[in-house]
Amino acid sequence: MTERAIVIAGFALLCTLALGLTTLAHLRPNLLAPLSKVATAALAQRPVRIIAILCWAWLGWHFLAR
Repeated sequence: MTERAIVIAGFALLCTLALGLTTLAHLRPNLLAPLSKVATAALAQRPVRIIAILCWAWLGWHFLAR
């Protein structure tokens, strides 16, 4: 398995985990806050928005520019 495949598998695992947590949050709202509410609260701060944009740009550059 190449390094690139390992990185892509890692990101796929993270996305699967996020989807699972989101599903759990919608099924049991008293146990876990939905991702949309967490993202809204986090992105209310300017430094977090800047970091999110930089991370998104980095991911786009590394996965779409090749």
